[in-house]
Amino acid sequence: MKALKYLSYVGKLAGFVAALDTLPFVDPKVGVVIFAAASLLKDTVNRIGDLLDDGKVNQSFKA
Repeated sequence: MKALKYLSYVGKLAGFVAALDTLPFVDPKVGVVIFAAASLLKDTVNRIGDLLDDGKVNQSFKA
C-alpha cells in the first residue's frame, strides 16, 4: 500500500503549493481543500483497511 502513501504525499504537496498562492489561476482556498482532502482520504483508507484487516482498530493495517 505504498501507493496510498505516495498519492497522499503528492496531494498534500499540491495542496500546500496551491495554498501558498504560487500557482497562477488557482485560488489558495482550493489548495487548502486539496490538502485537507488528501489527509482525510489517507486517514479514512487506513481506518477502513484496519477494520477489514482483523476487525479491530489497532493500527495493524500498514498503508
